[in-house]
Amino acid sequence: MSQLALDEQTATTPSGIEVPLRVLLTGSMGSGKSFISSYLTRKHGAMRWSRTELMKRLAHAIADHIGDADDILAKLFAAEDERAQVLAELLAYMDTYAPEPGKPRRLYQDITQICQDHDPLCFERELAQRIESVGVAGFSLIDDVRSRDAFDFFAAHRYITVRVEADEKVRRQRMLDRDGYLPSEATFAHPSETELAGAAHDYCINNDGDDADELYARVDELVARMRADSAARARS
Repeated sequence: MSQLALDEQTATTPSGIEVPLRVLLTGSMGSGKSFISSYLTRKHGAMRWSRTELMKRLAHAIADHIGDADDILAKLFAAEDERAQVLAELLAYMDTYAPEPGKPRRLYQDITQICQDHDPLCFERELAQRIESVGVAGFSLIDDVRSRDAFDFFAAHRYITVRVEADEKVRRQRMLDRDGYLPSEATFAHPSETELAGAAHDYCINNDGDDADELYARVDELVARMRADSAARARS
């Protein structure tokens, strides 16, 4: 691809072949990250990928006995003895877990941490394999990375990194309006919520307001800039 002449504004070759756009979108709870991701999918044709898809399946297999935890762990850990150890730790954790109202954020955070204590990039590698299995053409979007190790993994794979920022008071009010309650302070303080706050991103978009059309316009502008960025990266 780097040997082809590229149009920096449209991020295509002269023959009309589109340069793949890979975007990693991060943001704290209530920042509007999912809202923006939905717009990117709907308006710009992004294919949305989730590194937590397998984690959530594992959490519900352990907590609710929905699905086969052994099969899921086999996708994350190659060694049988390591899978057995992780499963034992997950089951021990469930003896101490107290159900949460609404979305089980703490469950997801702790299941993730137990797995990552064995391999910090287990979910990232599984997701990378899934993406590779269908190809990387078009617009690939990952919007649920929450650790620095995961951030660095995808940045090293030439994903453009974008941070969605919003004032904490705004974020909390959005969550309260949406869900009718707020997560615990421990959930807000969890490393998955704080670790990327200071990471250097390629772009940042502020979402303190409540004007959706104005936000959409800024996202459209950002996509155009990212396509130009992607074309430049393809040359390098």
